[in-house]
This record gives sequence, structure tokens and C-alpha cells, in this order.
Amino acid sequence: MDSLDFSDLRAVFVNCTLKRSPEISHTAGLMAISEAIMRKHGVVVDEIRAVDYDLAPGVYPDMTARGWP
Repeated sequence: MDSLDFSDLRAVFVNCTLKRSPEISHTAGLMAISEAIMRKHGVVVDEIRAVDYDLAPGVYPDMTARGWP
């Protein structure tokens, strides 16, 4: 497997912890193991912590009509 080239791949990990940055997240610790394996093989890895962004809940563009704040 060492002869394979993964340098043209990118991976995005979405951390769904409830702890905002820069709090320590156990989820981030678990993800770091997988991220390290991928980086070792040349994959470019990004991590997004969902709680740090204002993400609207639901599956529709405007959830207020469905009772969401």
C-alpha cells in the first residue's frame, strides 16, 4: 500500500462536539488519530468544528415556518 499516491486527495472532518473552540474536545482527540493516518499518506486534511459556526437547524432554508427559532 506504500506505493499508492494519495497526495491529490483532500479530507474534511466535521467535529460535532458541543464544546466551542478553544475548549478541549474528546471528539477532536479521536479524530486526530484518523487525521494523522491520512496525513501520513499525503492526504490534505481540514477540520471544522460545527459549534463554532452559525448553522441553521433543519433541512429547509427557513425552518421558522416549521416551529424552529
